[in-house]
Amino acid sequence: MRRAFTVVELLIAVVVMLAVIIATSKIFNTASKVSSTGEANADVLQQGTVIEEQMRRDLERLCRDGYMAIQCVAVRNDVNQVISPSANAPLLNPQLDANAILRCDQIVFFTAGTETSARWAGPGDLVSGGGGQQSRGARVYYGHGVQFPSLPNDPTSNPPGSNPSSIIKPIITGVTPAPSGVKQVVPWTWFDPLTTQLGWQYGTTTQTAGPRVLANQPEARQWVLARKSVLLSDDGGRAIYYPEPTNLTVAGTQGPSSAPSIFGDRSYTGAAGSDPAYFQEMRDRNRISTSTNLIPSPVMQSGWVDVAASDFGKVRREISPTLRLQTPLPVGGGAVTLSSMSVPFNTPGNGIAPISWPVGAGAPAWPSGSPIVAVGGNMDTGAINSFSTQRDRIMRGTFGIPAATSISNTFGLLGWPRSEKSIGNTDRKSEMLTSPTLVTNCSTFQVDWTWEPLTGRQTDSSGALLPVAARLSIGAAPTYPVTSTATTILRGYEPFADTWPANAEDPTQRVRQQPWFGFPDTGDGPVVIPASQQLGVTLAQSTSVMPDVAHGGSGTDHTNYHMRAVAQAIEGTSGAGANSPAAILAPFGNGVPVRVYTAVFGFNQDEAYTVTPDGFIVAREDYTPWPTQIRITATIHDPRLVLDRGREFQFVLDVPKRRKD
Repeated sequence: MRRAFTVVELLIAVVVMLAVIIATSKIFNTASKVSSTGEANADVLQQGTVIEEQMRRDLERLCRDGYMAIQCVAVRNDVNQVISPSANAPLLNPQLDANAILRCDQIVFFTAGTETSARWAGPGDLVSGGGGQQSRGARVYYGHGVQFPSLPNDPTSNPPGSNPSSIIKPIITGVTPAPSGVKQVVPWTWFDPLTTQLGWQYGTTTQTAGPRVLANQPEARQWVLARKSVLLSDDGGRAIYYPEPTNLTVAGTQGPSSAPSIFGDRSYTGAAGSDPAYFQEMRDRNRISTSTNLIPSPVMQSGWVDVAASDFGKVRREISPTLRLQTPLPVGGGAVTLSSMSVPFNTPGNGIAPISWPVGAGAPAWPSGSPIVAVGGNMDTGAINSFSTQRDRIMRGTFGIPAATSISNTFGLLGWPRSEKSIGNTDRKSEMLTSPTLVTNCSTFQVDWTWEPLTGRQTDSSGALLPVAARLSIGAAPTYPVTSTATTILRGYEPFADTWPANAEDPTQRVRQQPWFGFPDTGDGPVVIPASQQLGVTLAQSTSVMPDVAHGGSGTDHTNYHMRAVAQAIEGTSGAGANSPAAILAPFGNGVPVRVYTAVFGFNQDEAYTVTPDGFIVAREDYTPWPTQIRITATIHDPRLVLDRGREFQFVLDVPKRRKD
């Protein structure tokens, strides 16, 4: 009788056991992948819900006393390989093709209602030092943020010869040296880490040499989506130079608690010839910056404060100032006297009247040589000639991107707030750096907008459509005569088909499908939206959605003619060689595959026309009706990147109408 297994039996048992182990491991591996995928899906679903719910809450509190601005940024996946071809730069998203397009869109608007500062209010904290302040108004930003987790609060080089324990925080200014002249810190920033570092400034001392901290941003799947809320308030600091509190002891222990404004000013460059890339805040809250100097507040964008000494009145005055004239300006042979002017300024020195000013037979003449001098000392010599349109000023002051390529780019952390996933120290004030982070892994954030039909329609007291005097020039030469005194019918946005329906002023049939406006699917130059990513987006001024159709046999009554001019005031002009800033810009030059579209909705949302003192009814060039809906498309990833390509979310938000008391 055998008392043990034979070798053959042992081998068979081992083989069977191995088969069972392999099968079991595959089952566990599959179960583990299913579990990980399930957790990843649950995570991204939660983050997608967070975005939608937070944006809905903010839009419910939308305040129309401010402005709304949408900036759409299309970036090709291989952008850094184009900028630094010899540095072995990686793709933004290694899971996508080199020619894939990523979107880094931004939307900014103002809210009304109680908002509380995210700054920590600890024992012994003072109101003037920051912590727990509240405001009844705020400016809200949604878009990607930039990350510098290795940037300490108080670097050992803080500032040379000073106390190394100083609380002065680093203000991010740009990268130096900057290959290809691109100094801005943006979500896709990547340079050769052996040669390029991040610069900053402490107080009045600029750090321009020596290693600091790596400026490179993580791959796109690890980008953060930020919600940066800025309280419109006043911390009681020095009127001429925020953010330094009046009590310098407080400043030395808790740091600045407020920015001078939500805007900055490039004219404050320190010594003559200094680099304009560095820390420049508004030093006088009563000053009105010229267009070329207007930028976002660097101290605000660098993340250390979320309070600005602004209110809705100051914001409006900075963006669309009305200047009282030192000497009233007679026009029309003295029939009309101007005591003030508002942007855009077309000064008598160049002989060009504002777009809405009536010219021609019977209209008051515009003077061609009278000097204009503003009242007060808050304007530089000749500054009135340096003002530009409301759209241009909002673009510069909100996003830091110039509206005209003839003006050099502004540098530094402008338009992209610092937003960290975590902090690596015990300084409570550093929590300000993580407070804007809404979603931790978002590779694409896209914003589109639309109008409902008849938006912009204007009627007289009897309900009849209103004709106004307008000097409009839209695209190619129109099919009907337009003279300096031509009139147009304010029909509003009419999404008709290619022919006007018979016997119908407001037809319910033959209406085009509701379009979405924003960065167009056709792209521009080296940035072409792939067919798989096209979502039916076009320019608002495009005849594909705003057809130019004659009404009956009339040669002067056309659909959408006025609204196409309004759309150009909102998004710029389409096509190359335009006299005014184009709808699609190349902020880093045509050779860098980054394209930007900006839609600006200003303070005048209801009045498409005005009546001059001499009785002329003329179209207003600052009329910008706000969107009726916003569409958000975002690609979100789980923290462990289990879902290689992430998951796309899309939702539509209604924009509340202005309340009429």
